[in-house]
Amino acid sequence: MPNDRKPALILWDFNGTLLDDVAYAIAVRNRVFPRFDLPVITSLAQYHEQFTFPVKEYYLRAGVTDANFVAVANAWMAEYVRGCEAVPLFPDVPAALDAFAAAGAKQAVLSASKLDTLQAQLTFAGIRERFDAVLGLSHIYATSKQAVGIAYLREIGVDPQACVMLGDTLHDAQVAAALGCPCVLVARGHQSREVLLAAGVPVVDSLAHATEHILGRK
Repeated sequence: MPNDRKPALILWDFNGTLLDDVAYAIAVRNRVFPRFDLPVITSLAQYHEQFTFPVKEYYLRAGVTDANFVAVANAWMAEYVRGCEAVPLFPDVPAALDAFAAAGAKQAVLSASKLDTLQAQLTFAGIRERFDAVLGLSHIYATSKQAVGIAYLREIGVDPQACVMLGDTLHDAQVAAALGCPCVLVARGHQSREVLLAAGVPVVDSLAHATEHILGRK
């Protein structure tokens, strides 16, 4: 985003960008996978090596098969939802939301999460009302959110170049490219900085740094 042009819309990823849920996701995996005789995860580095989109590919990397994918995915989601009210936002989320609102930008969440779960988590976190729209999927399998994002931009008639996608995975950069909008990735979520650098977009360490970059305050 050029420094002389403020964004009209921020498209926020949720998990790993607004929600600090990587450690929780690993813990959920380690409770669920042994039920299916699947290996637990032993480090953040190992998780980062395996995690990818679509999430089915991550599961296959982790030892899940086509035969048991649906059962594992449903068990994982049931366990995730059971305790997700306690998962915190990153501490710098409120200041970032405030900064973009003060700059006049609309804000929307664009996630590969199931929409009803996403809505509930935003409500638990106390930030649902901060967003003009909440966009998610109709199922739990975390496939691509690209089509949902494209439909939303068409619906509201915003120039994609006036939007910025903020996320924590290569999928966020891929979605931004499909939408035709700039992207900034934050390297503290579900994929490592080394992986994110392959996207060829700005990679920062925090939402404070992302805000500075997007609003031209560096």
